[in-house]
Amino acid sequence: MKQFIRYSPEFISRGYAKSDLFLYPEFISHNEHDLLVSNCNKKLKRLASSYEMGHFDKRIHNYRECSVSAWLPNHRGISGQVARAMGRQVDPDPVDLPDRAPKGSSSGWTTVGKYDGQIRHILERVWSLFPASFAWLPPHILDLHQDGEILPHVDNPEYSGFVVGGLSLLGQAVSTFKHVDDPSVRVDVLLPPRSLYFMTNQIRYQFTHEITVDPRQRAWMNQPVARARRISLMFRDAKEPENGWRSLVSSKPTSMSSE
Repeated sequence: MKQFIRYSPEFISRGYAKSDLFLYPEFISHNEHDLLVSNCNKKLKRLASSYEMGHFDKRIHNYRECSVSAWLPNHRGISGQVARAMGRQVDPDPVDLPDRAPKGSSSGWTTVGKYDGQIRHILERVWSLFPASFAWLPPHILDLHQDGEILPHVDNPEYSGFVVGGLSLLGQAVSTFKHVDDPSVRVDVLLPPRSLYFMTNQIRYQFTHEITVDPRQRAWMNQPVARARRISLMFRDAKEPENGWRSLVSSKPTSMSSE
């Protein structure tokens, strides 16, 4: 069986949980992979046509990115959790969207692409791995140029919640996770195309992660991992407000009675 995750001796000896990082090597089929790549390219062409040399926080070089709200059903997002907290029925926003509305009619979705229904079916398998109580942010496309890199960082804990993950498309890569206080506590992960990974708990909050151009870290089983363009379709759960989802509902203004 091929090895996809490599733990340093320090990671093992200090009792860190392997379950804080999990990987499904062949989560999607070849056809599903090609469908996602094609539609990611279309979204990127429209929303992020050129590669950026630097991120605002200087963590990513030579990349482009965009979020796709049309791929997130209401019942999986924040609005669904708010509706449930209010005791209301969630807006009927089916996973099974029509691939294309009949000519001359409207499906009720002005932004629905031809294959968005099929893509929702694929992504539903990702969200179904977690409790239904999770509220998800819209899927985020991160396109890393073959000469691009992701520098060591911890994803902002204020921006999202308990888990961060990605569905790997196109080129494979090695992602390295290091403890913020001791880089010898380390995990290396081979991310082949069609694989799905998630990090949570200590690895989510106490480890940096990176994808480097350094050839010393771009090797697996003594074989170099070639640099190649890579798309990661990112998944993050939303951070629940301290006072619960219901607190996001603004109070209605008091009506003024006529005198």
